[in-house]
Amino acid sequence: MNKKQFLDTYRKVSHLNAPSRTENKPETKETNTSPKPLYRSPEDERLIKDLHFAKFQKNQENLHENEELKLLIEKPDWDEDDIQTLLKSLR
Repeated sequence: MNKKQFLDTYRKVSHLNAPSRTENKPETKETNTSPKPLYRSPEDERLIKDLHFAKFQKNQENLHENEELKLLIEKPDWDEDDIQTLLKSLR
């Protein structure tokens, strides 16, 4: 996944969540006001999204390099220890 795809995912999630937010709220004065912006500035938005993308890349690299996880994924039957190993490797 590249950075453009990652940012497109942000937009899609925001777009999917937008209708559900307005449908479930009763009509009050609070819903008529404009919502607060999620980010203080475009620069903040860019920095936060870059940070999330960097974390994503780091986690993806760690998972691809983790031999223990590769062996675990190929294993047909899992027991409780395997599940704990999986959770530990994903933290």
